Amino acid sequence: MTRIGWRSMGWGGSWRGPVALLAALVVLPMFSPVQAAAFGPASPQAVLRAVQHDRHAILEGHGVHQLYVFVDPNCPFCHRLFERLQPLIGPHHLTVHWIVAGFLRATSAGKAVAILGARRPLAALMHNERDFEPGKDDGGIRPAAVRGPAAHALAVNNRLLAMTGPELVPTLLYRNVAGRVVMHQGVPLAPHGLLWTIHAIR
Repeated sequence: MTRIGWRSMGWGGSWRGPVALLAALVVLPMFSPVQAAAFGPASPQAVLRAVQHDRHAILEGHGVHQLYVFVDPNCPFCHRLFERLQPLIGPHHLTVHWIVAGFLRATSAGKAVAILGARRPLAALMHNERDFEPGKDDGGIRPAAVRGPAAHALAVNNRLLAMTGPELVPTLLYRNVAGRVVMHQGVPLAPHGLLWTIHAIR
């Protein structure tokens, strides 16, 4: 069952607790992002630090404002967010880092591997979203065999998603204008809508 969250949290949120703070400040610098993910839920600060080193993120746009988004190829909420972001990336000077995970459906991992292993991953992601069929097979790209370097990239992204806590997509991560790291799970809705979120990115 798809689990979608509608919460936004920042550095120092009480729901993480002192254990997560310790992981962020002590444990994480000692390990790679993949190794650090094995320690489970971490603070938004620690997750941001990890995803900034993710070589498998798919970049869209060339703006100064950095937005990191965890998605699953079969996630209808991710698809909705993808479509809503497209006309906003250029005008709002965004660089979106799409972090493709795969866990929602039986075909999710294969589709994620097809995207991550493509010669042009952004074009493959666009293909998946362009041919998205809600309620049917969802993401439009044909699944690939889960093996090789692309499967390793998927494992990295899945472990990074595990750092955020429950596997909820989409999950947005950014540093706001006050310098605080914010993690938002779900498509931003009114009154804190998508434009509000974009304007908050440093």
